[in-house]
Amino acid sequence: MSFSNPSALWLLALLVPFILLAIISRRLRNRRLADFFSSHARSRMVVRGGQEIDVFKTLLLTLSMGFLILALAGPEWGERYEPLEVRGTEMVFLLDTSRSMAAADLQPSRLESARQLIITAADTLATDYVSLIHFAGRAVVQCPLTVDYEAFKLLVQASDISPPEEQGTNLAAALDLAIQVLDAERKAQRVMVLITDGEDQEGGWQERVPLLKERGITVFSVGVGALEGAPIPLRSENGEVTDWKRDQQGRMVRTRLDEEPLKQLARESGGRYFRLTDPGDMEHFVTVLKTFERRVLQRKVRRVRVPRFQYPLGVGIILLFLEMVLTTRRIRWTKD
Repeated sequence: MSFSNPSALWLLALLVPFILLAIISRRLRNRRLADFFSSHARSRMVVRGGQEIDVFKTLLLTLSMGFLILALAGPEWGERYEPLEVRGTEMVFLLDTSRSMAAADLQPSRLESARQLIITAADTLATDYVSLIHFAGRAVVQCPLTVDYEAFKLLVQASDISPPEEQGTNLAAALDLAIQVLDAERKAQRVMVLITDGEDQEGGWQERVPLLKERGITVFSVGVGALEGAPIPLRSENGEVTDWKRDQQGRMVRTRLDEEPLKQLARESGGRYFRLTDPGDMEHFVTVLKTFERRVLQRKVRRVRVPRFQYPLGVGIILLFLEMVLTTRRIRWTKD
């Protein structure tokens, strides 16, 4: 026999002080009776069966409490088999790691806000396969599909701006790689979570929309940044801002959120677009992602212990009822 809530068994220790209090209470009552009645009078007085009934009631109440505590502990014995449906998705997070994601119009930066969004979303998942792709001038798989969320979050936390030789924003390459990562043979719902400021410098992403529809891939796009734009900081090796990115004429470059491609991708694939500007937007996105309908990944049969709490519960209630029935007292004098 096992218990689903074994910590409740510690409550059985309360029965010891309860029994001691019952004994003390009975002795005090007998002492008070002795103050008012002589031993001869008490021997002729009948209190519904005499003092034995008090002991019996105490025993009933103690056993009732014991069985109720036992029921609370959730006894289990025997086994049964029951069907189990595992529902989930294949979810690929596409994280923009181009230089523009270093802009600080979201504090502390666009990239840090995006990382926090992915980690928060991963904390709500249970049976979904997740993958991480970095993309700038080219796309790279940082984490293949996995259900090891702790390892996945470590890789997300390690995400950083791509090196100078990989700069640019090639959204089409990111979509192509994500389509390859998603398993077309598996019957899972396939989802892309695209997190970027939307500044696509290569073009060609529109040609991927028909394939997304054909594969049944839903795109949730998240726009990171402000519409009015922000300068792009250039940092030294120790993280200090040394300058701002400038064009060939020396003017400071401002990076702005471009929502149109993100909205179109989400609309055409049956997903939704979100703009990440404050914590409320993050919570809304995570809620939508968590409640997104999952398909059955696989059907299993699992072996479970059979709960038997109803037996000690029933015994405890019966004993408690018997104790209550015996609580009414009638005092009368016996006749010689």
